[in-house]
Amino acid sequence: MLYRKSEVERVEVSHCVSRRCGGDVSRRFAVDAVGLVLALASTSAVGANWEVAPRIGAAYLYSDNYHLELPGGELDVSGAQADVSVTFSTVDPRTTVEVTPRVRATYFPDESDEDSNDYFFDMVLHDETPRRRMGIAGSFSQEDVVRSEFPGTEIEGDLGDPEDLDSGRIIERSRRDLIRIAPYFSYDMSQRYTLDLDAHYVDASFDRRAVGFQEDFREVGASLGLGIRVSPRSSVTIRGVVAKYETAIDADAYGAHLEWATDYSPTSRFYIRIGGQQTEPDRGHSDNNVVAGIGGRWQSERNRLFLDITRTVGPVSAGTIVERHQLRIRLDHDISQRFTSIIGARVSRNESIEERSAYPTREYAAADAGFEWRVNRQWTLHATYTYRWQEYEDEPSDASANGVLIGVTYESRRTD
Repeated sequence: MLYRKSEVERVEVSHCVSRRCGGDVSRRFAVDAVGLVLALASTSAVGANWEVAPRIGAAYLYSDNYHLELPGGELDVSGAQADVSVTFSTVDPRTTVEVTPRVRATYFPDESDEDSNDYFFDMVLHDETPRRRMGIAGSFSQEDVVRSEFPGTEIEGDLGDPEDLDSGRIIERSRRDLIRIAPYFSYDMSQRYTLDLDAHYVDASFDRRAVGFQEDFREVGASLGLGIRVSPRSSVTIRGVVAKYETAIDADAYGAHLEWATDYSPTSRFYIRIGGQQTEPDRGHSDNNVVAGIGGRWQSERNRLFLDITRTVGPVSAGTIVERHQLRIRLDHDISQRFTSIIGARVSRNESIEERSAYPTREYAAADAGFEWRVNRQWTLHATYTYRWQEYEDEPSDASANGVLIGVTYESRRTD
């Protein structure tokens, strides 16, 4: 929802908030870490066989409420969208290196102010032995906040670990830079016991900041888990978690959860998780929250289903820390070898854990329905209808939007 400056009180837009300037140090550290990962990846990949997989997409995009404004403030847009990416990956049974730069651009002839060029960069370095698995995943994105604050039904993050950071509140058009770094280590101490160690760093910054609407935030966290295999396919893991959040306030978090998971096949998995987290802000009272999740992914000859229901705690761009209840679901059904129907949905509810927060409870939903027709192995025609809905408890009504995307995609390395 795009708010006008005259409609909002307490808004301060600046390029450097005094308490945030120190964040440049951590951001430089993150950039240096990304550079180190690239150096390690290039060293590991010396002499390896590489595959190059380009993907080129062109589409027509339409939305009758692009900013998801309240009734009376809708903005219609229609125009072209281009989406180009190239994946470079090694072919090695032990060490995997994968790097994917991507550019997405939109052009709206009647609303040129809404044109944007978004940039993404993803990388993974993974090394595996019979008893040990380790690696690091990293990503960088720079995109318009209209896209970052109103996510669709794309599946980002693994089961129980959604990567959504949206708050849905926008004072004016801006761009968000987002850095993620996630190293991991797993070691089989025996046939029954596994030790897992994970860490993550998230840094989000905006070129135009507004107090309570678009604020830089960071998260640093780590977890230590002990997995116990209770059957050839199932395991129980107990995991301790620590984190530090930097938003309008700083907070430390401590928690633990218990998870049971079973692998039906290499592509099918089910899990259930329950635990708790205590968040201690630098001012105000600490807050105790339940963290939980249940879901799975299943793949058969003609169907691919992803279903995940989670309850998590984390920072968002509204300058606060929220408890988020979320449902993510996507089903791809192959009607024939060349024709696939697709449906997906995301439903979330955000509640600030701060007693005096100005961020109201937010409910958000996005749903897609569409199809893909593979003309041949390289060329695909696709069409998608999207519906978005949002409501805040302090506003007089809800907001909704309808969108259509029709396009064609070329993938030279696609073999299915």
